[in-house]
Amino acid sequence: MPLDKMPDSEQFIPTHKSTILHTKGKPVACIIDQNPQNKLRYEKMLNHPDLKASLIGFLNKAEDLGLFMGFKLKIQADDDFFEYTVYPNDEFIETVIFDEIIYIIDEKLENLFSLRIITDQFVKTKSEFDKFQKMIT
Repeated sequence: MPLDKMPDSEQFIPTHKSTILHTKGKPVACIIDQNPQNKLRYEKMLNHPDLKASLIGFLNKAEDLGLFMGFKLKIQADDDFFEYTVYPNDEFIETVIFDEIIYIIDEKLENLFSLRIITDQFVKTKSEFDKFQKMIT
């Protein structure tokens, strides 16, 4: 959805950067959290029974540069709440679609938290792609 159609475009200003790390030759989609105090907050959320997460993709239209794809990731457990607005590159988007996982890392590239993305919003998640491959062979 273009920002000019959104009632409050301030909600879609980028808050975090993303990167792709390669582990054993495989790309891994990562959001960088530069706040070192958040490490303890992530540890409290691990295995929390009331953990909720949502991922919403959107398009942002810039006059000079055209369309950008971004997403808003929200994580909540009880009263603790994280929200990320990110404009990743194409490799990041492809990695999330096929691996269905997002990692949150710190500045030292250490893993703080990870989420499995279970959604029907993507046209081709890896599991859907695998099913499609089996159907055509």
